[in-house]
Order: sequence, then C-alpha cells, then structure tokens
Amino acid sequence: MLRLILTLLIITNPPMGIFAQEQSVKPGINDSFKNPDVDDYLSKFEVESREIFAQRDEIVKRCSIKPGMELADIGAGTGLFTRLFSSAVGENGNVIAVDISQKFLDHIDQTCRTNGIKNVQPLLCTSDSTKLPADSIDVAFICDTYHHFEFPAKTLSSLRQALKLNGRIIVIDFIRIPGESTEWTLNHVRAGQEVFESEIIQAGFLKTREEKNFLKQNYFVEFTKSNTPGLASPIYPIIEGYGAVVQVPASTLKPTAGAKIVFDVTNNTPPADINKGLDRAARLLNLYGATGLKAADINISLIFHGESTKTILNNETYAKLYQVEKNPNLDLLQKLQAAGVEIVVCGQALNYKGFPTSCIIKEIPIADAALTFVVTKQASGYGYQAIP
Repeated sequence: MLRLILTLLIITNPPMGIFAQEQSVKPGINDSFKNPDVDDYLSKFEVESREIFAQRDEIVKRCSIKPGMELADIGAGTGLFTRLFSSAVGENGNVIAVDISQKFLDHIDQTCRTNGIKNVQPLLCTSDSTKLPADSIDVAFICDTYHHFEFPAKTLSSLRQALKLNGRIIVIDFIRIPGESTEWTLNHVRAGQEVFESEIIQAGFLKTREEKNFLKQNYFVEFTKSNTPGLASPIYPIIEGYGAVVQVPASTLKPTAGAKIVFDVTNNTPPADINKGLDRAARLLNLYGATGLKAADINISLIFHGESTKTILNNETYAKLYQVEKNPNLDLLQKLQAAGVEIVVCGQALNYKGFPTSCIIKEIPIADAALTFVVTKQASGYGYQAIP
C-alpha cells in the first residue's frame, strides 16, 4: 500500500526537472514566425534605426571568427548575419542558418544563390532543438533570438551537444530593466540578462567574456563549452584577467545578491606582485559572476594600511621606491573601481609611512583611519575580513 501511495505521489507531483521543460516558458512567442511576411521583416530587421543592423560589422569583428570555422547562426531570420559570417569563415568554412521558419530559410537560400555564396546551409529547427549534428560547430551565434527560446534547457542541451570542445556561444539580446527599458522590451522579452545567463550556465557553459560599453540597447556575452568534460575551466566573468574561478554546478549553496563586506588589507606583498587583497576582491566578484550575478549585486570595500599602504602609490613613486618598472597593482585597481569596488587608504598609515598625498593615486580617497573606516562599515551592516 505504501509503495502504491508513493507511486501516485510521484505521478501526480513529479520532481522539478522531470517535466518542467515540457511547458513553454512563453507560449506563443514564435507564432508570428509560422508564416512570416519576409518583406515586412526585412523592413524591421535590416534598417539603420535598428542598433544590431547599424553595428553589424563591429559585432562580427568582436565575435573573433577565423577562416575555416563552422558557425551556426541560430534564429537566422532574414540572413543578415548569415551572409556576413559567410565572408568571415571564408571558402574553407561553413555557416549553418538555423531557423524555425522555412520561409526565412528559403529567403536565405535564394539570396545566397543570387550573391554566389556557396558556404551557407539552411537548417530547419524545432521549438526545443536546433537539430544540429553532434560536434559540428565551433561557434553558435544567437542575436536577439535567445528570448524566443520556448524550451531553453532542451535547446541549450542540443547546442552543447553540437559544439566542439572549446566551442563558443555568443548571445546578444535586449537589455531588459524595469523602469528603464521600453514597454515593448518589457512585454516582449521574458527576462533580463541575469536570468538568461543563469540558464546558460546551468546548461553546462562557462561565461568567458562580455563586451561592455559597446551596444546601448543590447548586451553581448560569450560562453564556452568546457575544455575537459567533467572538469571546469578557469573563468573571469567580471574582472578580466584577475581572480580566476571555476563554476561548480553541483553546489547547492550559491551566492545571493545584497551582501556587504569590508576587506581590512595590511599584508606585505612583494613589490613586483599584485596585492592579494585586490586579488581576493576580484575573485569574489568573479564568483558572483560565475553564477550569473553582477558586480552591483555585492558591495565590496577595501581599506589599505600597514605594509599594504604602498599598493596605492602612483607609478612614479612606486618605481622609485621599490626599484621596479611600475606599480603592478594599477590595472587591477582600475578594473575593481570600474566594477564599483570602494578602495580607500588609511590617512594615519600614509603619515606613518611618510607618503605625502601627492604620491598616491589621485582616484583613491583617504580615510581618517582604517580603524574608524572599518567600524563605520560594520555599523552599516558590512561583514569583516582581514587580509594580513
């Protein structure tokens, strides 16, 4: 009897994940593509007022496509990028135009024939699969199309299977921020960048790059298939080149937005090395980025004093005092500040070390003392961590 009850419970209340993807995340999102008016979409997609069209050449450039590559244009539409990528991969490469609409694919096939393009193959996909062969592509390009994925988990699974090792997914989609984005975007696009990134990461991809301050209405993010199955590759999702982390899909304890921490940095780092307090801040940001969160989802402050005071010296002073070419911390300092990290130096330590204010990096604010700075931060709800 107990076994029967358990069986009925499983049937009537299946565990999450077994049938979750059997339901569309946004039913009807692709209805307009069942029988599209191609000319109408040409007037919408291939017009200078559309940011993606106006920036098309720069977008292709930033995709880092090399001759001989196999590329899939997912949601190829009218074939705008299909034709551009055809030139980028060259005569020894191939572009697969993947779309849910046969009319779009027929249009792409016709325009390619008219223009003498021979390295493009159309492929009709379904709402839950790209239908790409396994290990067949180097790059999957998804431009203003990811929000049309009705069954993202299944579609991403088919993409992961289709990508070769080291294969990349490039996602460009609309910036969706309530109160800032247009009503059309808020109504049409089901979720923002954080949600989409999280879905892609959970599907087994590593976020490896984001092109910022380039597009205004869209974001440009790159994900990579792991080099070694079962072994994660180091990534730098927020702070490029510093604080490497790996994704841990099996983890059930993920970071959440809203944390506050102050790092009390006093260590005596060798003059030619980067201060480990800066590296710790970079790693923390990248850990957040690895789960799809942003730099703005955590508040980080660093106060430098003691032997770490030299970290914030300008290049001229640092090189003269420590007989090195330059202050090795400057690049990381600037990247952390650009990501919103608060970096402060102790005024008492500057005095004790004999460093006049003219010797420090001008963008670094001075606190009366590390002690009072830390106390103030803790009173504001910041956690405390020493970096001795």
